[in-house]
Amino acid sequence: MIINYLKHLPLFGVLLGLCACGTKVSDTTLIRGSLEGFTADKVSIYVMDYGINEYIDVVDNSFTYELPTNKAVVATVTCVKDRKTLSVPIIPDGFPLSIVFTQDGATQASDNRKSVNYRLAQENEVYHKQVDGIKEMMALKKAGAPKETIDSMDSILRGYGDLLDSFSREDIEYHKDDYLAANALVELNSLTDEQKDSIINTLDPTVIQTERVQLIQKQIHGRLYTKEGMHFIDFSVETDGRQSHLSDYVGKGQYVLADFWASWCLPCIEEFPNLKDVYDKYKGEAFTILGIAVSDEEADSIASIEKYQLPWPQILGTGDVAMDTYGIGGIPHIILFGPDGTILYRGLRGDRIKTVLAEIFGK
Repeated sequence: MIINYLKHLPLFGVLLGLCACGTKVSDTTLIRGSLEGFTADKVSIYVMDYGINEYIDVVDNSFTYELPTNKAVVATVTCVKDRKTLSVPIIPDGFPLSIVFTQDGATQASDNRKSVNYRLAQENEVYHKQVDGIKEMMALKKAGAPKETIDSMDSILRGYGDLLDSFSREDIEYHKDDYLAANALVELNSLTDEQKDSIINTLDPTVIQTERVQLIQKQIHGRLYTKEGMHFIDFSVETDGRQSHLSDYVGKGQYVLADFWASWCLPCIEEFPNLKDVYDKYKGEAFTILGIAVSDEEADSIASIEKYQLPWPQILGTGDVAMDTYGIGGIPHIILFGPDGTILYRGLRGDRIKTVLAEIFGK
């Protein structure tokens, strides 16, 4: 339920980002930044589409930087304080903007209300309020707060969710030529993959061509071609000079519960005890589990397999190929394949795994 609260956030003044008609913007976007209440030697900036991932010197608690203007992309500016990472997204739309890092977080403000960053700043402000609300909800539950208190907070968070859906739809409608529409596609969970794929085709070509939207589209197509009821799609990787195929395990007459995981993924590790339970109960000629390590160093995967004593077979070193093939945007992602290779269930977790297998095996 908590995950569903984390939708993208509302903004006010939808048309503000559209009112720049006739206003000449700069070919570069000037960023001015400052640190308040603490010091640091550097901040970093990352822009996927520009291949930028570098440090910016901080002098007298201030820094400046210029980016090529392109409102279809997003940049992330980050500062580390006492091992705490403070980050803020910005859109290089040609209007100067300011970034302020404090001990508690980071904010950005555009110098011009016509800037799309004006809207983005509002989104981020509400986003952080929502995150704080979720943390408060978790603390209340842990402390055993009264039901009426929990229900009140739950109502507030659900209200945020409704607002986020509404404003994400407005981003898609009114910001087809900038980053906000692309981000809304990710955050608007109520849309089907078919709807998202159709919406992408209505966006400005500059947005469609960004690496972010290309990745979104790749994941969408992966899911569309590997939906429940469809036959599995094979992939292969080479490990230590040996080819490993998904088809080495799937479609061979067994039910195969495929766990897409990584050693650095805490929720993946938290799922291991549950997987061990069903493996011990159902393992045999009719059932097995297959681990598929994604976006992980082989040595790290092997170390985790040994540490957590995972007894089932593994395909290691898949990089992004397994994720791309099945359109997986986050892990753990668990798929149940039938004996003939049919995809029976996707996105299984926790007790749902036990329920599904009990229905299949009658125990």
